[in-house]
Order: sequence, then C-alpha cells, then structure tokens
Amino acid sequence: MKRKNDIVHNLRDIYGYGYTRVFNDVTDSVARLHISKTQMDIIQYIYLNGHATPSALALELNVQRSAVTHTVKKLERKKLVTVRQNELTQDKRSKLIFMTKEAETLLEEFMDNILSKIRADVSNLTTDEEKKLYEATLTILKYIPGGTQDETHS
Repeated sequence: MKRKNDIVHNLRDIYGYGYTRVFNDVTDSVARLHISKTQMDIIQYIYLNGHATPSALALELNVQRSAVTHTVKKLERKKLVTVRQNELTQDKRSKLIFMTKEAETLLEEFMDNILSKIRADVSNLTTDEEKKLYEATLTILKYIPGGTQDETHS
C-alpha cells in the first residue's frame, strides 16, 4: 500500500510540476500570441478530435458554454480557429469549430519545443537509467488516457 501511495505522489509531481515547468519553459510562441491555457486547451482538443462544438468544449473544459463562446471569438480574431455552421444537424444555430493552418503550425512548434525540453532533461542519463526510464514510460502510457493505444503517440 505504501509503495502504491508513493507511486501516486511521484506521478503527481511528474504530471503537475513537470507539466507546469515544461509548459512555462516552452511557451514562447504561445506567449507571443497571448494565448491562455484555456485557448491552448481548445486548440489541442480540436487537434485531437478534428473539430468541436461549443457544448463539447464546455463539457471537456468544465466551463460555461458562454465562456467557450467568448474564448473561441478570441481565437477567431487571432486566426487560429474558424467557426462554421454544423451541417451534421438540422439546427441552423449549431456550430462546429475547426483549427486553422496557423493553429496547426503553432501547435507543432509548441510540441517541438516540448520535445527539445524533454531531450535536454534526459540528456545526461546513464544507459541503465535510460533503460529503466524507458520501461517506466511504457508502463505509464499503458495506464493513462491517450496512452500507447492512442494514435497521438508514435
């Protein structure tokens, strides 16, 4: 039981501190465009799903639909998303949100920056440490949402 508790605390530190540290270190392109974490979350959601409705984003981000509408309008002004009528429904009020090529470029740059940061962080591992960390990452990916069964990991 103690070991499982230690694992949970270690993963909290890795996910929480690690995400915050990496996100802060690699956000030059994001900061340049004044993109908030919520705006980045919307772009990432659309990237993974192809498009989104305001209702789906509100549910995913756990915010009011009006907050999503406001944030999407900001992203539209930055030319990072487009909003079109949802032709999948008969409701003319229903909208679909798509990311633009500029958003794809931004996300690719952001992900490249993350990879560079991680490469720098693990550059001094010994061969034995590399092997152990590799095995640990495979185990983590097996149990987290979006893990090795997901096409987002290569």
